[in-house]
This record gives sequence, C-alpha cells and structure tokens, in this order.
Amino acid sequence: MSRKSLWIAFALVLIVGVIAGMIEWTGRVKVTTDVTRVEADIRDRLPVGSTRADVASYLDQRGIPHSYVDESKTEMAMVREASRSWLIRGDIQILFRFDDHGKLISHSVKDVFTGP
Repeated sequence: MSRKSLWIAFALVLIVGVIAGMIEWTGRVKVTTDVTRVEADIRDRLPVGSTRADVASYLDQRGIPHSYVDESKTEMAMVREASRSWLIRGDIQILFRFDDHGKLISHSVKDVFTGP
C-alpha cells in the first residue's frame, strides 16, 4: 500500500469517527425536569383549596411564565425546555382550575413536545 493510500484510509477513518461522534452527541436528550417532579412539587406545595395568589406566587418564585383566563377560571403555566434533543423540545404545561371563590380545585401537568 502506498503512502498516499494510507493517508486516504486514515482520513476516511477519522471522518467516519467524527460523524459517529456527532450522531451520538446530537441524539442525546437533555432533561432539566420532568412531569413527575413538577407534579410532586405542586402536590406538596399547593393543596386543593390554595388561593390564586398562592398559585401565582409559586409560579413566580420558580420563574415559570403564567396567565389567568377568567372565562375558564384557569391559570395556565408553561415550564419551557424541560427537555431538549437535536430535533425536539419538550415543555411542561400546567393548568390550575379554580372555583368561583378563587380556590384551587384541581391541576393537571403534561408534556408538550414541539419539533419538525
């Protein structure tokens, strides 16, 4: 085998290795939190009967953007980028439902995925 052939073979092996490494790196999912943790934290800190102010304070302390929809008596919140992979971003949607007196009656937590 000539010297030139050895260099070409070396370059090809190197290129294949770099491509394989990139595929491995981009395929990983990075998780900052998950639905189970968020659900447990809400259950511990916001029992049924908590006020809208309690819920808003909880969300503000954690830097979670939220807004209240008066027609449905629902506080909507979104934990952004709870997970991320090369193509897909995972957020966590939280809905708090209140009665006519502004007391928490239920909440729901679910994953929301966006991507191509």
